[in-house]
Amino acid sequence: MNYAVPKEVMNKLKNNATFAKNSETDKKLTNKEEYIKEAKAKYDSYDENVWMKAYFDNDTGGYNVYHEWHNFAKKGGGGDAEITVGKILAKHNGKQVEFLPEGGKKSPDLNFDNKTWDIKFINNANETTIRNHIKDARKADNAIFFWDTKDKLFELNSAINREVGRLAKGQIGRLPDIYYIDENGLLKSLWKNLKGVYATP
Repeated sequence: MNYAVPKEVMNKLKNNATFAKNSETDKKLTNKEEYIKEAKAKYDSYDENVWMKAYFDNDTGGYNVYHEWHNFAKKGGGGDAEITVGKILAKHNGKQVEFLPEGGKKSPDLNFDNKTWDIKFINNANETTIRNHIKDARKADNAIFFWDTKDKLFELNSAINREVGRLAKGQIGRLPDIYYIDENGLLKSLWKNLKGVYATP
């Protein structure tokens, strides 16, 4: 049986919902101001003898700090790509990014969200090269693939599927979670190991 809700009750519910929504918005704005203040305090607290404070975003609270032993690769634009991705992560995603000290090829590039990340620049990479990048990124919890020329999503997905196949057959022990930066500068997930179940979204 359907019961009609009286008009005055509906109006009251709508008004309460609007009030609740506005209150929630006010709360988020207040929390945002507090969050930005805390993020700036955290950014300012880095020891300048060890960390270079490279970028702080006043809108998101994201930032970049470079450890003195972080090596920005000169070959193939990789170092420039790391700097670009770091700023994108802070500005568009609100991430508080530490560029980690690197000791050889077994060290990940970044730390944020309590996880390690490796950046892979793939402007000129084919599927085989991307697969090699995925293998190399196993040193980190996550890999971020970045390109700023023609779209590489097809090749990246194909390379991921090949490596997931090898993982399923037991030919490799693990894969990092894999992300990319979309055209709006947002960090997007392509592949995650969820509770032992391997899935591509």
